[in-house]
Amino acid sequence: MKRTLLTLISIFCVLFTVNSQTVWDPIQNIDPSTGADAYVIASGDLDGDSDIDIAMGTYNFSADVVKWYQNDGSGNFTIMPTVSDAGTLFGIGGMVIADLDGVNGNDIVASSYSNDTVMFYANNGAGGFATGVAISTTADGAGQVTAVDINNDGNLDISVAEYDGATTSWFPGNGDGTFGAKQTIANVTLPGNLSFDDFDNDGDLDAIVGYIDGTTDGTIEIYYNQYIESGTMTVSWIKDTVTVDSGNPFLFVAAFADVNDDGILDIVKSDNTSGEVAWYSKVKNGPSIETMISDETIIDRPAVVAVADFDNDTYNDVVVTDGGSADDALIWFESTDFGGLNTEALIADHNYQVFGITIADFDGDGDKDIASVGFFSETVDWYENRLETLSDNDFVTSQLSIFPNPTKDVLNFEGFNESIIDITITDILGKNIMTTAHNSNETLDVSELADGIYNISINGKFASKFIKK
Repeated sequence: MKRTLLTLISIFCVLFTVNSQTVWDPIQNIDPSTGADAYVIASGDLDGDSDIDIAMGTYNFSADVVKWYQNDGSGNFTIMPTVSDAGTLFGIGGMVIADLDGVNGNDIVASSYSNDTVMFYANNGAGGFATGVAISTTADGAGQVTAVDINNDGNLDISVAEYDGATTSWFPGNGDGTFGAKQTIANVTLPGNLSFDDFDNDGDLDAIVGYIDGTTDGTIEIYYNQYIESGTMTVSWIKDTVTVDSGNPFLFVAAFADVNDDGILDIVKSDNTSGEVAWYSKVKNGPSIETMISDETIIDRPAVVAVADFDNDTYNDVVVTDGGSADDALIWFESTDFGGLNTEALIADHNYQVFGITIADFDGDGDKDIASVGFFSETVDWYENRLETLSDNDFVTSQLSIFPNPTKDVLNFEGFNESIIDITITDILGKNIMTTAHNSNETLDVSELADGIYNISINGKFASKFIKK
């Protein structure tokens, strides 16, 4: 954790100084007619002007398209000529933006499920893209793709989950837009998820593979890259001896992320059938500890789960999308700042069925926004994060404090101008313990709380921690 118990125990009275809060603007449309079944989306600078553009792909198995949208730097997007060639892609299940050839900036890679193809579209440096060149035409049931440096040679490599081929594979990049022969990461049945990071902190990238194993349904495994261990500058893979998780009826996401901000990678997952969205603290070749983020009572058919700092407080938050149409389309869980997550907050409520999002600062204002594709709506849209900086007028001028801290029975409040204050108390995991409207001139009875450390927030102006003992 970024803050220790020792620090917390030393808190008695706190002057609250937070000066921002996250508010999401209503949906803004980028493309009202993408073509049938908009499915994947990616973001990056595609025209060399340093702002963040967007690309997307459809998944209807009938002349699917890759399109891109030019950003003017303020979140105003122009629909550009279609990237893909007619009739070349059928079921775009993966997409990534990266500079693969070292010229003209970022390129686009897309996978095509039905014709087993991973296609590379080179940036031509003139606001467009060259005709697609196949990295592979034997990626059987090509799905999710990534661009990372697997063999530590300084060039980006391409990996792909081959759903029908029962394998996850990678293609060594030469740095000039050409690639070496296909190599295997893991042979598993029906793989759908790939994620890379240095989980064992040895200087090379390890892999998460999510797949359907035919026995316990969706299973998540970690495979350790042996590039460093081999001592021969060659890549091989060894599976962690203990499975991260299994028994997921429809595993949609399995990925590395540091959810609890302790500097150690965790694993996040979402399951589109069970409704479970969770994260796992995992020990190498040891057990995982599951922490639930969301369940079917919040979003019954979750799709994407992604981790990012949306409120610029250096702590990671979580966003979840609805892969159905009955629940809120996008929600987010703000970090409690010490390892937990607060209850869900709404970003958007519509029935677009969101299978793809990308997170970036689209309007150049210093905070992270969200862009998404709507499978039902056949649209590309974005949601502006209006991270509001509060002026001095938004705060009371006197010192705000609670006391005593630690406390046995009651809390007193000082410095609040309002006679009635709205109080929320949560435990260290972010669970809501108490919400009440209270007279600021009266003590608050906390004698029934279990001994421990709690968060308290008041009127959105004051936040602190207190110890009940």
